[in-house]
Amino acid sequence: MKYLLLTLFLFMPLLTTPSMAAESNTNYNVRFASLDVNSDGFMAKSEFIVAFSNGDMAVFATADSNKDGSVSREEWERFKTENKS
Repeated sequence: MKYLLLTLFLFMPLLTTPSMAAESNTNYNVRFASLDVNSDGFMAKSEFIVAFSNGDMAVFATADSNKDGSVSREEWERFKTENKS
């Protein structure tokens, strides 16, 4: 039993690496108009999740600079400018 647990413990990082890599390779350089599905001038969390299914919610939180729960066009453009890779 100890060997089984030890083996699982050692191989767990290998099992999680691909999904983490997919998140880190997400391209956030997207036009705001394509993200604002309901055309209200803001990207809601739900719109972010639909657009970036592998996206990191920390990205949304960073882009939402005024912390009002949505991202405006200005916030999105600022986020993209400040986080160019």
